[in-house]
Amino acid sequence: MNTNPDDTICAISSAAGVGGIGVLRMSGPAAHAILKAVFRPRKRTRSFASHRLYLGWVFDPDTNSDLDEVFAVFMKAPRTYTRAPMAEVYSHGGPAVQRLILALMMRQGARLAEPGEFTKRAFLSGRIDLAQAESVLDIIESESATELACALAHVQGLLSARINAAKQEILTLLAEVEAEIDFPDEALDLPPEGGRAARLGAVRAGIARLIASYDEGRTVRQGVAVLIVGRTNVGKSSLLNALVQRDRAIVTPIAGTTRDLVEDTVRIRGVKFTLTDTAGLRPPGDAIEREGIERVWKRIPEADIILWVIDASETYTCEDEEVWHAVEHKKVIAVLNKADLPPMIDAGDGDGRGLAAIAASRIDVSALTGSGIDDLKQLLIEANASLLGEREGAHLLITNVRHKDALVKAEAALTRAGRCLESDGPIAFFAFELKDALRCLGEITGETCAVDVLDEIFSRFCIGK
Repeated sequence: MNTNPDDTICAISSAAGVGGIGVLRMSGPAAHAILKAVFRPRKRTRSFASHRLYLGWVFDPDTNSDLDEVFAVFMKAPRTYTRAPMAEVYSHGGPAVQRLILALMMRQGARLAEPGEFTKRAFLSGRIDLAQAESVLDIIESESATELACALAHVQGLLSARINAAKQEILTLLAEVEAEIDFPDEALDLPPEGGRAARLGAVRAGIARLIASYDEGRTVRQGVAVLIVGRTNVGKSSLLNALVQRDRAIVTPIAGTTRDLVEDTVRIRGVKFTLTDTAGLRPPGDAIEREGIERVWKRIPEADIILWVIDASETYTCEDEEVWHAVEHKKVIAVLNKADLPPMIDAGDGDGRGLAAIAASRIDVSALTGSGIDDLKQLLIEANASLLGEREGAHLLITNVRHKDALVKAEAALTRAGRCLESDGPIAFFAFELKDALRCLGEITGETCAVDVLDEIFSRFCIGK
């Protein structure tokens, strides 16, 4: 990515398509001069005040023809998103007029911004750290109030504050240790060595709590992973369609219709569930069906909740029992489908362990009529709550796998540092591990993040943000 701060960049920042208002922005040394060259305020003014909206016309200086009536704002550095001079134009939301204004800005010397370049400039200028920058994208992509709340907490710096507090304590420990290394014969006024293990343990415990929050944070961001499994023709695809309330999966009476994983999301009381319909589990009839079944086996360990679907209009079979053995170690909801037909499930062979589990906890539904679907949704909510445990009020959640991985590496370094203290090994080894923990935590806020990682992060942004 071209990050030359001397370039003035421009972009359309509003969403693609037709809208009431279109937003165009510029950032860089020439932003104000370019806007003054193409903007004519309705009321003449000697100078433009910063952060004040002006009504006027964008015009082509080559032809002196007006392009659109707009609002414009000039923003002086450093009180801007990028800490550089910025200017924004609020035009009508038609694609044609926005493209014309953008082309006009570029003719006057601005260049088209690359994806995420405005936010990257905000990061490079020190206005926000990397964790906050990533949270800007999370806000844009939030699909629920819970996702938005987590993203806002991060963009407001709550995660960064927690990370920086841990780094500060590690730095204090490191400063004490390095003073001992550099001045071994000096009588230094340092805290007693016995307290280092406790202080190190407190930092490590705080990082461990953040790591532990990732499972909950992942479900907030990606959705609770719900896998729909069962033998063929028990109504798995019909159940998916009933839960998402649209024809997402193909439904036919032909066994083995579903060959691949079919995924969709549904929100139940503000919780996002990612539902995956799967191929029926049975001896495969061909290579394509075999591949589909193998994908089911691979997905089972990754699922948070299993919907084990059984045909209540037929007797319990050996194939049903085999499915149970494959999923019994997971959080399972036994769904007895086809409740609109005469029940036969209790007439099956009672020797199976899975059948006993059904007797203890089951939900009867009809994917065809919708009967029991609301009760099933309630069970999904309860199952998710039992997985997460009771929340002790609002708390910070890790939602980004990159952050989690960095925290795991930092915790490992601190664990090794603790072992150095326990073994009374060379103090230089202890210092080395502390530095490694600092490096890992710096990857989250951006101080020690590699350039290629930065480029990959900001490439996920849209142009204009």
